[in-house]
Amino acid sequence: MGRIAAGLWVAATLLIAASGQAKAQDPHLGLTEYELSCMPCHGIDGRGDGPQAKSLKTAPADLTKIAKSHKGQFPARKLAEIIDGRAIVGGHGQREMPVWGDRYRVQVEASEPATTIERRARAQISALVEYLRTIQAK
Repeated sequence: MGRIAAGLWVAATLLIAASGQAKAQDPHLGLTEYELSCMPCHGIDGRGDGPQAKSLKTAPADLTKIAKSHKGQFPARKLAEIIDGRAIVGGHGQREMPVWGDRYRVQVEASEPATTIERRARAQISALVEYLRTIQAK
């Protein structure tokens, strides 16, 4: 990730933490997470054509076809696990996609409890999953 994108990601995480209002239902949080974490590889529209896509060994998935590839069902829980990094994507070989869960679990303040960090990480992941739900091809 470029320095600018990394700086934006840190700023967004700090803003979310400072607000104490990281809610998965916030449509702006999901879009922001997508722009910072996914767009470089998956592209503006989620079709796998981002500026970094050509440099990857495995082409990024077309995120607009997730539900279609699952018989019309949007697998929110599975996506959350993949984004979090706890799920192994079978048949894909070595994971090229970053483990975002680790990056979302940053301690903002020295006294911040682990439960707060985990809650914030889950809210960020949930918001991203909900955003992905909105870009599914009809």
